[in-house]
Amino acid sequence: MSKSGNESESVNSLWEFLEQKEAYPHQPESVKHIQTHISHVFMVPPFVYKFKKPVDFGFLDYSTLEKRKHFCEREVELNRRLCSGIYLGVVPISKNGDGFSFNTESPGEIVEYAVKMNLLDGKYFLYSYIENDTLTLKHLDRVAEKLANFYLKQDPDDDVLQYGEIEQIRFNTDENFQQTKSFIGKTIKNEEYQAIKYFTDRYYKKNQSLFNRRINQKRIVDGHGDLHLEHIHIGPESICIYDCIEFNERFRCGDLAADLAYLAMDLDFQDRRNESRYFIDRMTQKLDDPDLSKIIEFYKCYRGYVKGKVKSLQSAGDENSPEKRKKLQKTATDYFHLSLRYALLGSRPVVLIFMGRIGTGKSTLAEHLSKTLSIDHFSSDRTRKNLAGLPLYERSNPKEREKLYSAEMSEKTYGHLFEKITTVLESGKSAILDATFSKRSNRQNLVKLLESLDANYMFIEAQASDETIISRLKSREKEKEVVSDARLEDFEKLSAGYESPDELIADQLLRVSTQTDLPETFETLYRKMIDHHLRK
Repeated sequence: MSKSGNESESVNSLWEFLEQKEAYPHQPESVKHIQTHISHVFMVPPFVYKFKKPVDFGFLDYSTLEKRKHFCEREVELNRRLCSGIYLGVVPISKNGDGFSFNTESPGEIVEYAVKMNLLDGKYFLYSYIENDTLTLKHLDRVAEKLANFYLKQDPDDDVLQYGEIEQIRFNTDENFQQTKSFIGKTIKNEEYQAIKYFTDRYYKKNQSLFNRRINQKRIVDGHGDLHLEHIHIGPESICIYDCIEFNERFRCGDLAADLAYLAMDLDFQDRRNESRYFIDRMTQKLDDPDLSKIIEFYKCYRGYVKGKVKSLQSAGDENSPEKRKKLQKTATDYFHLSLRYALLGSRPVVLIFMGRIGTGKSTLAEHLSKTLSIDHFSSDRTRKNLAGLPLYERSNPKEREKLYSAEMSEKTYGHLFEKITTVLESGKSAILDATFSKRSNRQNLVKLLESLDANYMFIEAQASDETIISRLKSREKEKEVVSDARLEDFEKLSAGYESPDELIADQLLRVSTQTDLPETFETLYRKMIDHHLRK
């Protein structure tokens, strides 16, 4: 939106006026000015004044004074539902000659409106509990109780229920993908973009009846729309959930799972996965909503993608320093990776076992997935050398290799890996195992262990032709920082001893060719993992 020179000067002088302590009737001791892409916020204890920027993004239109007044009033009205006592009202700002005034009796022209709020104590925000490591399940119980009461007292009419229809939801997801195309190669890789889009499209096709059931059960609500950690204040006596979306109903109205998914996703992002699962389990009970655990993965994927989009858009702002732009891009990528993780695996702990013959690229796949999805990676090559007390990146001499790859050391290595996996699963986390698993007996022992722990798991066998493997092993001779001691001279012996995992059933095993370049290999792998995920 363009402004004339005089209008621009007037707006700038208004913000300068509001940065002065003397501007406010209560004479605050300090003024803190914070900007977002849509707001100016002035923290002047014990109050906060929030102004809307004169912008029009299509989905959000604050372009005129009349519209800004309307949405200020809507913000107060809607937020009093979950945060009564904090939103004090809408305050006009008048221009008198060369100055501005909060005086409502002033004869000057009203030039802006602000939402006036009480300032909340920062130590009680949900993100502060996480930062200080003081978050408890009782905190989440209180949030769950507040939200359950909020949802259950609603009786949505057709105007609200329409937002549960696939066509309405798809409009939002398609818009997200369209708006992030320009960030492919910057904050999200093409194969990641394609995978999340594939998951979203496939989910719609496979779950039409689930979406219809949500509408029929009236699980579609006029919700909050922006339910993340920074908007939840858990005080000693009351809970305030504030700053809901007022500017667009399609971002606020929808499945209650879409609301809850935002908070659950934010907890996951802070590596509070157990708390995230606990919160959704509690909401499932309080709402008597058994389908919540089924559809929440879809909406968590959606919410993670939205956050990635928002951070990407923020990173493109001209006002960013190079350091801030880089930080925002990194955060955007992290959110996109979390969205990808939901698409590939869901939220429950899972063990991915990358296996295959020497030189098939299983370790490359495992290392990439570990880094991308933030999952602990346990390598048999590293474990074997660590147990033997040998340097990781130096190839052992023939005598050491004979001992290193003996049946006794292999049994010890796999035993150690199994102990690690048990510990990780018991802590509620996921893991990636990276080993040849050439012997059927080792695979069977692992399956027995995982099923005794009631764990989700998937074997992924990397496959490549003998010609490709030989070429890779020749290149390995020249590479540095190679942990594996296996070389071309070992190819025939190791290949002969490899027992194909034919005993594993289809739900336990994926096979992926690594003959293509890495982006294409991962795009194929991601699709297979998504199909496997959606079958369960």
